Amino acid sequence: MRVAALSLAGIEARNLTDYMEGLEKLLRGLEVRLAVLPAYAGLLLARQAGLLPQQGSFRALFSAFAAQSTRWNREYRTLCGALAGKLGLYLLAGTTLEHDQGRLYHTAYLFGPQGEICGKQRQTHLTREERELGLSRGMELPLFPAGPFQVGIVIGNDSRHPETGRILALQGADILLHPGAMGEGFTGPSQEAGMWAQVQQNQCWAVEAQLCGTIGERSFAAECAIIGPCEATADLSGYLALARGSAGTAAVSAFLDQAKRRQAKENFPVLRQLNPEAYGVLYRHQEPEKEGR
Repeated sequence: MRVAALSLAGIEARNLTDYMEGLEKLLRGLEVRLAVLPAYAGLLLARQAGLLPQQGSFRALFSAFAAQSTRWNREYRTLCGALAGKLGLYLLAGTTLEHDQGRLYHTAYLFGPQGEICGKQRQTHLTREERELGLSRGMELPLFPAGPFQVGIVIGNDSRHPETGRILALQGADILLHPGAMGEGFTGPSQEAGMWAQVQQNQCWAVEAQLCGTIGERSFAAECAIIGPCEATADLSGYLALARGSAGTAAVSAFLDQAKRRQAKENFPVLRQLNPEAYGVLYRHQEPEKEGR
């Protein structure tokens, strides 16, 4: 399967229609079966639609988007589903904000090649700022089918928590899809401590889409990447594609060769050396969730 990670850099648009046409043109040229958009894609699309002010601080725009998100998400899901259906691909459409039973979640939707919603994931690990902005954490990490692959979704800060990837890998994840938005200057080792480390620990693939752009006063400019086990990559780096030294690259793409991944797992069976049953103690002693934070 050929996959792509998009940064949303360089898509010139005067309005939402122009933006979606630019996105479609980019995806069509990549000729991929699965594509991942970065975190905050829903917010950026809402701004193109005129629902948010063009100026203001990041926190102010985030709060304005949260207030509009219930109304906007209906159109957002329609637009992204139509795009996936038109191109016949799986589309992880970045992230949006979602209200549910009085709580606010940072959520990613996966659309299938018929335009249907075939997966939804809420961010499970929040930063202090995200909690201050009113977000609550998700409590589940399921897998979703995408063609011949089982995929898990790792949103934003979830990439910094090794248990996220391990839980998905123990369920049989083939690919981790990561919509991210790291601040400018956080490339190199700081970024590699996220999804690259998750992949090497769990011997799966990852499609890492990092936002390149500005929201308010904040600039986001980490590097998009397609990642695999080091043993499954030609130069043993763990990267099948990387926008190295060029965070403004609109997209990177690569073909995922499952035979190479299987060989890497046979040569060094990381998960076979674990004792998953021992994790049961975590469930026996888990306290009930009180605040959803």
